[in-house]
Amino acid sequence: MLNYIFETTGKSKSEAEEFIIDTLRLNPGDLKFETVDNGKSGFFGIKKKSTTVRAYIDSKDIPAEKIIHGVIITILSKMGIEAEVVGMGDVDGKIYVELMSKESGLIIGKKGSTLDSLQFLVNLMIDSKIRHGRKIVLDIESYRDKREMALIRLSKSAAASVIKTGKPKLLEPMNPFERRIIHMALQDHDKVFTKSDGNGTYKKVRIIPVKDKGKYKEERTPKNQFPEEVESEV
Repeated sequence: MLNYIFETTGKSKSEAEEFIIDTLRLNPGDLKFETVDNGKSGFFGIKKKSTTVRAYIDSKDIPAEKIIHGVIITILSKMGIEAEVVGMGDVDGKIYVELMSKESGLIIGKKGSTLDSLQFLVNLMIDSKIRHGRKIVLDIESYRDKREMALIRLSKSAAASVIKTGKPKLLEPMNPFERRIIHMALQDHDKVFTKSDGNGTYKKVRIIPVKDKGKYKEERTPKNQFPEEVESEV
């Protein structure tokens, strides 16, 4: 399971294997192939169904990027989505992967929920040793940058509302990455502070007037420290 890297179909086993090798730009000796489905033959031996072949790692020298590429494309293919990996690199100790697809909306999902689920699954399928403990972060059409800017605008707008009304404001449920953006955007604000409410992965950020600080057990979170917003590593 941990060495699973790619799966595809072809008119024959050799065609499927050749497609895998060409797509990942690897050598035949780097992989082991397993025929998952030979296809079905109809009258006179005419094949009615394609052959499904699965590839596994058979070399310690395969770069992590090749494995990540194969797993991502395989998952999306099983979802019925055609996509390409157009960029991949190490940024701040994480592996950032940029995707491209005509069906980007399906990959992103509502408020990035599908993209987050896909990212979680990729991290789960690829052994931590293979990615050297680094987390894989998926993006498409710079969605995460756009989402970050939108959340920063939201935090400023909500803070202004709290200052005007003098009442705390509870935002919509967000994942750890998004909550951290809100916290960081308002961490130096002198009139409001933030606090996460709820249990589980998706919590709500509450923006509170500084004058109400005494009503809450926890004081303003120390600068640059948001332990409850650390994304879980797989």
